Amino acid sequence: MSEFRKLALAYVGLLVLLALTVGSSFIPLGGLNASVNMAVGMAKAAVIAVAFMHIVRAEALVHLVAIAVATWLLILAGLTLIS
Repeated sequence: MSEFRKLALAYVGLLVLLALTVGSSFIPLGGLNASVNMAVGMAKAAVIAVAFMHIVRAEALVHLVAIAVATWLLILAGLTLIS
């Protein structure tokens, strides 16, 4: 797959996730709205990490750091949603 095609797919994926974020603001979900938007935000971060930061082709230490950062963000998101 060419580099242009990969970047185009990442761009389209980010636009779809943006549409989900905007669409969820018009639907009254109550407390679930924050969870949905947090999940969409994490999906956006994953697309950016894979497509633009080339995490898949990185060294083992970079994978370890990415996993540690993702775990820390999940802990912080969970603590935010507890209240």
